[in-house]
Amino acid sequence: MTDADGSLRTDRLRVRPMADGDFDALLQGLQDPDRPWADGYPLDESLVSAAMVQARRADAGGCDVAPWTQYQVILEGEDVVVGDLTFLEPPDDDRVALVTFGIAPSRRRQGFATEMLDALVRWARERPDIRGLRADTDLVNPASHGVLRAAGLRVVQDDGDRQLYELRWERPERVPRAAVGGA
Repeated sequence: MTDADGSLRTDRLRVRPMADGDFDALLQGLQDPDRPWADGYPLDESLVSAAMVQARRADAGGCDVAPWTQYQVILEGEDVVVGDLTFLEPPDDDRVALVTFGIAPSRRRQGFATEMLDALVRWARERPDIRGLRADTDLVNPASHGVLRAAGLRVVQDDGDRQLYELRWERPERVPRAAVGGA
């Protein structure tokens, strides 16, 4: 499910972490000729997310922030970028990370967002450093609400025009061997 480069794979998608050059190209509107963008990509939110990840990297002294970065969602059969997924914030003290995602308008209603988010949830559940995901969306975006609910996230806060979704899972605490079975 996860490749050596940190990509998540599904039947139809590769969710690939963006490299340094990818951020620069995205923010400058330059697509890779070997991996074209679907019509309507990048979204405005893609650019905002990329700038936020770049700022976080700068705050970290230019250090890599992987895996808490921006990922491009690539349709395997066509090798075309159809959207992205971004960790807007790495896991907090409760080990819950804030994510956002978007699919190019020309590629919506094909299940890509649901497939990508399902893969993210499976990946996150396997990691010891994260125990939950959260995302928020505008009330006027019913498709995103449906994707979040389908991935198991539930509304935990309603601000009138936006709702915050969250999914948490508990990890059993490891019990030291000496404490098991008494004396």
